Amino acid sequence: MMNSFRISKDNIAGYSFLGFIAVLPFEDIFGSIMLVITIFLALLFNSQKEFFKIFKEKKGLWLLMAYYIIAVISLLYSQDFPESLKKLSKLLAFVLIPIMFLLLNPTEKLLKLGKKIFVFAMIAFSVFSLLNLGYNYIVNYDISHWYNFVQDSMYHKYMPEDAMYLNTALILLLFGDFKKNLKLLTAILFLVIIVLFSVRLGLFIYLLIVTIYFFFNIKSLLNWKTLVIVASTVFTSLLLVSQSRYANDKFYDTLDKIGFNTENQVSEIGAKYHKMGLREKIWSSSIELIEERPILGQGAGVEKRPLAAVNQTKGYDIPPNYHSHNQFLSSILQYGIIGGLWLFFVFLYLFLKSVKAKNLSAFLITVVMLISMITESYLELQQGVFYFCFFISLEAYDSTIRQIKNKTNS
Repeated sequence: MMNSFRISKDNIAGYSFLGFIAVLPFEDIFGSIMLVITIFLALLFNSQKEFFKIFKEKKGLWLLMAYYIIAVISLLYSQDFPESLKKLSKLLAFVLIPIMFLLLNPTEKLLKLGKKIFVFAMIAFSVFSLLNLGYNYIVNYDISHWYNFVQDSMYHKYMPEDAMYLNTALILLLFGDFKKNLKLLTAILFLVIIVLFSVRLGLFIYLLIVTIYFFFNIKSLLNWKTLVIVASTVFTSLLLVSQSRYANDKFYDTLDKIGFNTENQVSEIGAKYHKMGLREKIWSSSIELIEERPILGQGAGVEKRPLAAVNQTKGYDIPPNYHSHNQFLSSILQYGIIGGLWLFFVFLYLFLKSVKAKNLSAFLITVVMLISMITESYLELQQGVFYFCFFISLEAYDSTIRQIKNKTNS
């Protein structure tokens, strides 16, 4: 497939689009640069005669742009106008990424290639992260006993969102057109990174995806070879956890909180460091703020300062730069009931679109988005915004193509 996609005037913007996908897991600035370059090249080389016709058909892109419009309107009532104005620049991807897709109007072939590029980009991310860890073990071995040395030594941006990227790539890998050995080795590689990152929800989602994959392929996977691979992988994961005090404490503390009585496996510093009740406190403060302005909210980006004030009033020992750690609460806090309804309709659209198109990968990616947003405010960081806008735009195109093919074949 790679060889058949040759560079020419007609697809140079397509190659730029693939470059944009390739840099998504890495530094934010790379994604921003490639986004602008891709839009420019698409304007320069791609025909835009049917731009408005395509825009009319792609309702998923309307939803993304609607979020930016809601943010702009919030300037009229924002409780912190400078902060809201600053936030608008961070939300430009809600307009620019849909525009990139509209200008490119990617073909099925380009979308398939884009998914493969994303998987290989996450493989590169994982390998680079492990190499970074190895390098730091060699250079900084004298401090390798530090509590979270492993996590700090690995290449990462924001680990919970990195885990979301990895799990998305895992879906595209397992349910995509890849060789069995590559699927196995890459799935293990992604598991190693998630375990070392110690992202508890990320590990849960990973296991959920693998379980679903096993269920759909039970006839070919239910054998001794699979059993040996699973046992070896579990043993390796436990060994990795035991080698990192940080990871050990985080996972065993979670098991203890849900009733497995593993308190004796958690160190004293870990018991304080990984308090699961922290989010409950932040959520209660967020709900209190929402009750003050439930209809309109505080305004775009107005979250951390008022939340810090409420936390201080309640006597919570929580850093002042924390957001709600729940995207649903963050959206309602900033934009009121309108923000909550917007998220509801986004997920309703994604689920309905994927079911109608019989697109299992898109359905599972939507599940990953939904679950991930329970414990993190993903749209407060560029990494999350780019992911959200890219995969919603991708589904708007991919599921439409699948629906047309399904109708043709029926």
